[in-house]
Amino acid sequence: MRVGGRLGYRVLFAVLLVAPSCQWAGDQSAAKASFAVIRQQIDDVGGRITTAIQNGEADRIPSLDRDMNAALDAAKNQSSAMNLMDREHLNINLATAKQCLSGMDRYAQTGDMDLLRAQAAQLTPTISEIRVLLDRADRIATAK
Repeated sequence: MRVGGRLGYRVLFAVLLVAPSCQWAGDQSAAKASFAVIRQQIDDVGGRITTAIQNGEADRIPSLDRDMNAALDAAKNQSSAMNLMDREHLNINLATAKQCLSGMDRYAQTGDMDLLRAQAAQLTPTISEIRVLLDRADRIATAK
């Protein structure tokens, strides 16, 4: 029994030695889409949302929100190739953006352009943060 205990401690010690180097959760070489492509999709849909709001086209917002959610989902799916801190920061911003998009859908259905503009104004800094994180991830991934 004592020998098994020592073996258990050795295994635990080996795991603890390896753990600090595991800040990358995924295989960066297995990337499905580059962070730059995802960022471009987010920029494109964000621009279309802004244009629709400026033109008073609330009826276009639900489909554009679905497009933005798809781009945000792609970022989430790719986040395993990011470092731990950036990945967690991204997850928080993705949740915030999705909550803003949900509110935008509600306001678009009621046709309340003032609330829609206010919700879009809350979305803008969150999308900017997501862009910064995706830019950083792209620079790190392409530097390796």
